[in-house]
Amino acid sequence: MRLIILLLMLTSCVSKRSPQPSDTELNPSKRNWLEVYFYEMEVANKNNDNEAYYFFLQEIIKIQYKEKYNTELPANPSIKIIK
Repeated sequence: MRLIILLLMLTSCVSKRSPQPSDTELNPSKRNWLEVYFYEMEVANKNNDNEAYYFFLQEIIKIQYKEKYNTELPANPSIKIIK
């Protein structure tokens, strides 16, 4: 019985090849950053993390500004939140 347990421990977790960088390639053109930022805003809201919430809000505004006006939003724009 001990021999079987020993054999299982030595042979059960064998990797046939090690991971390569090509296994984790990311195509940035297929990434929907708005979707990612909206998800992160929801998580920040659930965790009452106001700093993260406003950070992702600014990122969303930057993307929408670029799509609408075809130019980058100036660095550190002043954003007023109207409630």
